[in-house]
Amino acid sequence: MKFRNPWIDPRVVQVRSGDAQAYLVRRGWKPLPPEQPYLLPFEGPSQDDEAPVVVVPQREGGRDYPQRVIEMITDVALAEGRFAGDVLNEMIGPVSTAPPAPNGPGASLPTGATTK
Repeated sequence: MKFRNPWIDPRVVQVRSGDAQAYLVRRGWKPLPPEQPYLLPFEGPSQDDEAPVVVVPQREGGRDYPQRVIEMITDVALAEGRFAGDVLNEMIGPVSTAPPAPNGPGASLPTGATTK
């Protein structure tokens, strides 16, 4: 799928509803009772009474699914104070419990890893 807006990462179509839900749970978001069909709300972790709420689209075959994913990622990124690309990477990437690899000149690849 090609988006008109060049700021939209085309990988948003790779986001599965279950993966988005798993991401939110890992990050401390809590599912709320649904108010609309095919949209699952999650309440974000917050220290005050104004916890953010985002909705995860569930009907992956729906025409509006990519737009709903874009809105969800945008809302999560704003609520978590992160870049949308980082949120997207975590939603579509493999779940890892390993610490993030260091970046920069001193970084090295794990044993047996190769570059292209």
